Amino acid sequence: MIPEPRFAIYLAPEPHEALWQFGSQWLGYDAETRADLKYPGLPGLSAETIREATAHPRLYGLHITLKAPFRLAEGATVEDLEWALAELARRHAPFGPFGLEFEARKAGEEQVFLCLAPAEPVAPLRALEADAVVDLDRFRAPLTPAEIARRKPERLGRKERGYLDAHGYPHVLDLFRPHISLTGPVVPGSPVHIALAGYFRQNEALMSLACRSVLLFEQPEPGARFHIRQRIPLG
Repeated sequence: MIPEPRFAIYLAPEPHEALWQFGSQWLGYDAETRADLKYPGLPGLSAETIREATAHPRLYGLHITLKAPFRLAEGATVEDLEWALAELARRHAPFGPFGLEFEARKAGEEQVFLCLAPAEPVAPLRALEADAVVDLDRFRAPLTPAEIARRKPERLGRKERGYLDAHGYPHVLDLFRPHISLTGPVVPGSPVHIALAGYFRQNEALMSLACRSVLLFEQPEPGARFHIRQRIPLG
């Protein structure tokens, strides 16, 4: 059976920027080069501790989600998707930089995931996300029962479940909560939490993001890491 790839529409720092370089090193994976990276030396953290904490976001690479991973609809081609994404990118001017803040967001019972998120609402970001979610939905195959089950629909509110059915992801449009994931679930106040919070306090140069391009990420087969297939300049 031929593996079925998935695609996602993301934002990310440009590869020369410090946030991309630190974030990719923190995850142990550079989605631009597809290379494994040596973990950074943060006080009190072993490489094994970081590797375990970053297992989930490492699969996807450093990013902000615009349109969550999807399989191609029947009859759609990746070339058609690339063309449509280029047209979408032309409609939106580059924006930023805007400030980021370090957050711990709830991830189940007594756990959080650590991320960077916009410090204030960013109107161009929300406009770009809405355009990507709606305009590119014609390329998305319907969710399978297994894909729906992974989203735990029984825990979703009515609007979230409606968005899951309509767009393949519950947290879109007015429920969009942009962020750059840095860990999977961890315990609040854990060594990873403390070390990352301290690192970002001491490295304010990392706490902003300028959006210059929109990215098409590809996962060649289930379980494989996503990588950047194409960067398309905004505007």
